[in-house]
This record gives sequence, C-alpha cells and structure tokens, in this order.
Amino acid sequence: MHSWKLENPDSATIRDMFDRLAPRYDLFNHLTSFGRATSWRRHTLADLQPGMRVLDLGCGTGDLALEAARLLNGRGEVIGLDFSPQMLAFAEKRSGRMRFRPEHRPRFLLRRAEELPVEPEPYDVVVSGFVLRNLYENIDAILAGVYRSLKPGGKISFLDITEPQNPLVRVMWQFYMSTIVVLYGKVVFGKDYPLFYLTQSAHRFLNRPKFVQKLQAVGFRGVRARSFMFGVITLYQASKPAVAN
Repeated sequence: MHSWKLENPDSATIRDMFDRLAPRYDLFNHLTSFGRATSWRRHTLADLQPGMRVLDLGCGTGDLALEAARLLNGRGEVIGLDFSPQMLAFAEKRSGRMRFRPEHRPRFLLRRAEELPVEPEPYDVVVSGFVLRNLYENIDAILAGVYRSLKPGGKISFLDITEPQNPLVRVMWQFYMSTIVVLYGKVVFGKDYPLFYLTQSAHRFLNRPKFVQKLQAVGFRGVRARSFMFGVITLYQASKPAVAN
C-alpha cells in the first residue's frame, strides 16, 4: 500500500496516484459503475453538434474525448487535457486502436486544469467526467478558467460522483463503497488501490446545491443538475451568456 496522504491530498499526490492507476483504470470504472458509465457519457455529450470545438477537462484515459471525436466524425475538433502523463499515454493508445483518420483524432495536452485558458481559440463545449472533486483545492481557479475558455453561448457538461443527500441512500452508498468497491479495487489494482479515496473525495467536495451555486457565482446561466443512481452520480450542465452582462 502506498503511503499517500489522501485525507487532504495535494495535486502532486493525486497526479502520482492516477499515474499508478492508469493501466487498469478503465476496467475498474466499468466494474464499479455496473457498466452504466457509457450511458452517462452519452448524456454528458448530448449537446454536441457538428463543427463544435470540444475540451475534455481532466480527460484521463480519454473516455469522453474519444467518444466526442467518434460522434463528431471529423466535423469538429476535440482536445483532451490532463495532468497525468500515464493517463494521457493510455488515451493516445486507445485513440490509435480506434483507427481515426489522422485529422479526426483528438489532441491530448499535458496541462493542469487550473492553467486554463491554455489555447487562444475558445471552445464551444467543455466537458469532464469524474474529475472536479479530485481538484477541489483549485476549484475556483478552474471554473474561472473554464468560463474564460468558452465562447459566448458556450456550454459545460460536468459528470461526477456526489455524496447522496438522502440519509438512507447515503448509508447504502457508503456500505457499497467500503465493501464491494474496495474489493474491486484490491483485485484490479492490488497494493496501489487507495482504499477510501473515492468516498473521501466525494465527501469533501461541494454537494449538489452548493456546486450549483458555485457555477452560478462564476457567471454560468441555466444551471441544472441531473441525478443518476439515486443521486450518487450528478451531471451539471450550464451555459455562458451569449452576450456579456
């Protein structure tokens, strides 16, 4: 077991953790989501239209970026950004296996989320999957950077784990996370699995009402939160005003 300090980890610790988890990260996600992650990604990318420029923030092994590229089929541009070199290496491998035309492949950038904007040309959509609670230390800077990175009228679509607000569901979720998920983690990752990191990261992050308020305070409009799995998974969507206030 690695001696990571995961109760209040800094970004370097989180990057090291994800570098080590990268080789089997996709298998773990598939098992712990009961195979539903594909459906959640589809909802996250539902607003994509031909010609859009899409940023996958904290793209990891490329789930959202690769699916966005497949949906756009060359009629747009997809950029994946992550701070984990190993995660990006697996994203590149997966992109190669999908046999995109060279001009249709996503571009992957090794950058930190709090460095946004990282390109001069703005995006039509910024998406993320199970990322923001890992970056809680810098969430204000990250959201401000996302806002600046979007075109007027641009959209966000953020999917993440949330600690359920219903007390009964929360107890059931905590039991599942501390038993079944831990078992999967030990089987898939062995000594590299951070036992209770998922539960801790969801607990310390903003709950659903507070994160909605945070997005509104940044300047996003039409903020809505859609729940899956009894509130364990939340999809946050909103738009940047088309005209400056």
